[in-house]
Amino acid sequence: MDSTFLNYEDKDTLDLLSSQNYILIDIRSEKDRNKEGVPRLPSGAKNKMISFPIEELPSKIKGIVRNVKKAEADVVALKISYLKRINKGSNIVILGSYSDAAKLVAKTLTNLGFKNTWVVADGFSGGKGWLQNRRGSDSYNVSVAEVVFPSRIIPAAAARFGTRKLLPGTADN
Repeated sequence: MDSTFLNYEDKDTLDLLSSQNYILIDIRSEKDRNKEGVPRLPSGAKNKMISFPIEELPSKIKGIVRNVKKAEADVVALKISYLKRINKGSNIVILGSYSDAAKLVAKTLTNLGFKNTWVVADGFSGGKGWLQNRRGSDSYNVSVAEVVFPSRIIPAAAARFGTRKLLPGTADN
């Protein structure tokens, strides 16, 4: 895999988020963020975190794709690639619950031309991950992280294509 893995045992890693132009993207589910919290970041880095959860594919779709986890990761990576704050030269750090999904997202971003993509080793909850290295967490409800929910993205794009009524779960259905 082309992505580099950040080791949160190294004290300089948080400094990258604070002092350099790195963006942390938390791809954990809302359920995981509610349960475990969000990464505690230095005040200079709090505006550099975006929560962009991986979504489960609908059951009808799961039955027809070859690799469900990869498809879910590819979808979130493609959405990340369209964020205005991100370009192919951005330094992107992907944080998952562990690191499996994050590795898939990082690999897809790399394949899309994002060459500066890293993954937090062992993710947020893994044996050598964020929490185990005593990096701390804050309540998800009081976090200042920018949260991007699919319903805030898909309906807006769908309206441009005239398919808004076809999207399940939107307020206008």
